[in-house]
Amino acid sequence: MSEDKDKDIATKILMLMSHRGFIWGPSPEIYNPVKGAYELGPLGKLMKSNLENYMRKKFRKFQFWEVQCPLIGSEEIWKASGHVERFYDYIVVCTNPECQNVHRVDTMLEGLGYDLTTIKVTEFTQFIQENNIVCPDCEGPLGEVTTQNLMVTSQIGFPASEFILRPETATTTYLLFPRLIQYFRTKLPIYAFQMGYAFRNEISPRKMLLRTREFEQCEGQIFITPEQEMNFDLFAQAAKETLPLWSAADQEQGITELRTISLQEAIDQKILQKPAYAWLLYLAYDIVKGLDIPVENVRLRQHKDDEKAHYAHDAWDLEIKSKIYGWTEVCGVHDRGDYDLGRHFKFSKKKKLQVPGPNKGEKIIPEILEIAFGIGRLFFFCLEQAFSFEEEERTVLDLPIQITPVPFAVFPLMKKPKELGGQAMELYQELIENDIGAIYDDAGSIGKRYRRTEEVGVRYAFTIDHRSLEDNTLTIRNIEDMSQKRIQGNKVIHIAQQLIRKSIQYEDIEDLGE
Repeated sequence: MSEDKDKDIATKILMLMSHRGFIWGPSPEIYNPVKGAYELGPLGKLMKSNLENYMRKKFRKFQFWEVQCPLIGSEEIWKASGHVERFYDYIVVCTNPECQNVHRVDTMLEGLGYDLTTIKVTEFTQFIQENNIVCPDCEGPLGEVTTQNLMVTSQIGFPASEFILRPETATTTYLLFPRLIQYFRTKLPIYAFQMGYAFRNEISPRKMLLRTREFEQCEGQIFITPEQEMNFDLFAQAAKETLPLWSAADQEQGITELRTISLQEAIDQKILQKPAYAWLLYLAYDIVKGLDIPVENVRLRQHKDDEKAHYAHDAWDLEIKSKIYGWTEVCGVHDRGDYDLGRHFKFSKKKKLQVPGPNKGEKIIPEILEIAFGIGRLFFFCLEQAFSFEEEERTVLDLPIQITPVPFAVFPLMKKPKELGGQAMELYQELIENDIGAIYDDAGSIGKRYRRTEEVGVRYAFTIDHRSLEDNTLTIRNIEDMSQKRIQGNKVIHIAQQLIRKSIQYEDIEDLGE
């Protein structure tokens, strides 16, 4: 595919996202917009809610329990977590007096086509100088690379004191550990997750939902002992599952081909060290695979030593190859050791952060394994990957049924006689009352209605025609091949529920024929 055609498709995808009510902005459009601020339209909000529910089911399947924590916290929390000291981005300022724009170094280099996996962050200044990189805005000279703390601060209360809007959900989950250990009767491992908003003073918001100042995360935490990490029951269930791995060693040797190997093989070859952590990588991959992202567009990339946080035992990113933005992280999986609870134990002096160790009378700090999804990024890529342009006049949004905004449409074949519309509206309302997402449309020809709904991800269309008035049958149309079957009207709700649960496929539905 030519570069021009790629750009045309990217432009068309972004236009459809806006035109069909998925993503609007930057916001507010009637004033001066704020960089990196976007709104979700009616279909976007429905789709994001469905995506959140899909992820909740995935986490709950493995007995992760959901919690919700405050968005604001005192500065001492973020000193203890290390964010005040270490949570920053690398920036560079244009030295042209008429420009002086600030650029986040990694996004600037990515935008210029450089592969960040080949550049050490400690060598950013040297790399810019050696490659004669200039300001992307004015082509003026760039200064030295420095750092900028990313936390958003505010003052609240009377008298006012400084508080910080959380830059991640994970730390606020860690603070619950004394309550969680009590709730779970001191039994480890403990599985908890949180879904909610976080805030960062992003230097250069860009790429729509990929880099914003407020964003939603879904982060799961496993509180666990070192012994349990090596003897992890869930690993055995997934040991034969394969993952597309790009290890740090392969990256450093210039090997670009992924190793698609089983979890057990990854442990045996010492690419992964701990069965519990290997299983968490599998969970991240399984969540994305269930969203019908093409497997060739998904990889797990290990952080090299200069990328890893100083406390991290291991860290991998699940990345998706975007049609528009190339390989991009959507989930981080981190072996954090006992760093987090250890820091909070030190700063808070609360002994409730300890648990009994393997030896009599011993107290230890539990370790934490973390899986961290960016909901906005996953939402964007599900949408982007699902657009297909099969014919000149036919655009299809081929989303999996569990996250598509409206899986079903209800049409009267024509507006007259009015009984067609009446019966169709009754069916639409019955679907809604049974918590089945649907849309009703009677405007224009039936062909145009099929085309409109295909663009917004409708999987199946129920059409009430003249025969429906006689024998209470109707047609169901499949988005994938545009085929139709005639079914009994009193079976629609049951069929729709089975399709959503994937307990039947379209091919399994009995066709009553003409």
